[in-house]
Amino acid sequence: MDYFDAVIEILDKASCIKFPGQRINVVTAARREFGRSGACDAKFIEPIERLLKECLRSWTPEQKRSIWESTEAGAGLDFEDYDMDSIEMDLEGELLFELIEELAGHNRKADVGDADK
Repeated sequence: MDYFDAVIEILDKASCIKFPGQRINVVTAARREFGRSGACDAKFIEPIERLLKECLRSWTPEQKRSIWESTEAGAGLDFEDYDMDSIEMDLEGELLFELIEELAGHNRKADVGDADK
């Protein structure tokens, strides 16, 4: 699993989250807001961030290692040299950044993948 797989997993799970009275999920709402104004209200990001934290708690150390090593911050660094709590905190920040980039439509890896379709 790399960081992109982690982002897709989190967004897939988040696509089931709807606010009361809303027809669209938080992922769709966030993408629409980014598309309209280039920014997004935190009320759409917060449930996704909570899901990110849940995923971090559920992933195995091996999954965290492979995700960490695929991030810019983790590339070339020895996973064993860091405390797991420190890695989880750094990984949370890295993944949140990637999630927002994906929601905003700025994820280069996703854009490259779309060109292949």
